[in-house]
Amino acid sequence: MVAGGTCSPKSQRFRVRGVRMGKKDGKLLEMLLENILRRTKGLVTIKPVKYFKEDAALTADTVTAEVKINATSSTTVRERLDLVAVLDVSGSMRDDNKIESLKKAMKFVIMKLTPVDRLSIVTFSDGATRLSPLRSMTPAAQNELTALVDGLKAGGWTNIQAGLETGLAVIAGRVNTMARTANIFLMSDGKQKPGDARQVDPGQVAIYTFGFGSGTDHQLMSDIAKKSPGGTFNNLPDGSKVSLAFSQLLGGLLTVVAQDVELTITPKTEEGDVDTILVFPGTDYTRATDAATGVVTIKFGTLFAGEGRRVVVTLNLKDVTARSSEEYDAPLAEAQHSFTAQARPRDRQVPQDIQIKRTPSPSQSPGASSKARQVQAEVARRQHADAIRQARLLADSGQLDEARYKLVDAQNALDDIVLDDGEKLVDSLRTELLQLIIFLFEIFLASKSFNIKFKKFSINE
Repeated sequence: MVAGGTCSPKSQRFRVRGVRMGKKDGKLLEMLLENILRRTKGLVTIKPVKYFKEDAALTADTVTAEVKINATSSTTVRERLDLVAVLDVSGSMRDDNKIESLKKAMKFVIMKLTPVDRLSIVTFSDGATRLSPLRSMTPAAQNELTALVDGLKAGGWTNIQAGLETGLAVIAGRVNTMARTANIFLMSDGKQKPGDARQVDPGQVAIYTFGFGSGTDHQLMSDIAKKSPGGTFNNLPDGSKVSLAFSQLLGGLLTVVAQDVELTITPKTEEGDVDTILVFPGTDYTRATDAATGVVTIKFGTLFAGEGRRVVVTLNLKDVTARSSEEYDAPLAEAQHSFTAQARPRDRQVPQDIQIKRTPSPSQSPGASSKARQVQAEVARRQHADAIRQARLLADSGQLDEARYKLVDAQNALDDIVLDDGEKLVDSLRTELLQLIIFLFEIFLASKSFNIKFKKFSINE
């Protein structure tokens, strides 16, 4: 029997959502649904919880834990891509041959997409125009859109707001959205006039921005990307390596295995050991807490094949000495993830317990185990990544000295966090540091005041 359907014994016909089907049709539908279930099983899994310390006191105490979810590394099952390219063809794109760099990048994107993916092209200058609806990227479509891109001419103002609004309208007007992930590539030099692209609401659509030329308005392009779920800004100061940024991003978007990925953490507050719960902020998710229940919902958006996401949680525990004087295992919270994939509705997965041993004689060395060190490394990464983000924003606004001080402070703080071999730095943090260094040098190369000595710091993840 198909879920949600009915069957009449006399007619042996299935009725699903008002559609009458014969017995063979119903069996076929059952087989299709079962196949989807098999294909989505295990696409996203939750890992065993890691803790900063092995046990907690019976008196009021604090427990820090890391919850991690992982997407399968297999690309056999992936969501199909609906991509809208929003292209700047304003007069400023003629400067430094930026329009030709944009064409080169766009043709690279076209040839990387497959027939199961769809592409629409929107251009903007004084206003915005949809040059092409969403089209499956067959070889014929690739040839036609390549010719269309070759014919682009630059002229007029830079109305980024109109371009984004038109691109989002293309996505909103889709009829077929099953198992498809919608994204926007915004390519511009970021010198907007008229309008304000920051006022555009992207909803649940990720906007990836690409700034062409050394004079790009980094702050604007970064703000546009950050306002969308999962969006990022990529700086392309010249036309020599435009394909690299697009290759890396498409490498992920063409392996999306799950969408609308969420994690809920339900604390055991009533009649339990937990007083309050705090989820560390992150750049790759949003979080919201239900004031009535204390349940925290973390939204990750899409996950690429092999991608993992971490959430660090701090739970403040109640003093239980009045009701217990002996050691026991205390349930603290429940972590449960859910996602959509292959046109299936949201399906909540098996929950993972967050618990710890409470004892009258807790260990005096939190962070002694390898799991605890990994949690400590993640906490440090998040704390110092925030300082790095602040430094980047200061650099964007031309405040070089302030950016330098922020970066030095982050480095000095990391100097005291050495784990295990004393050589390895958390990869993501090192990448952020290097990106910031390159970014500052690109913008302030002529400034003699930018003189930071970089040292090696180590966090063993």
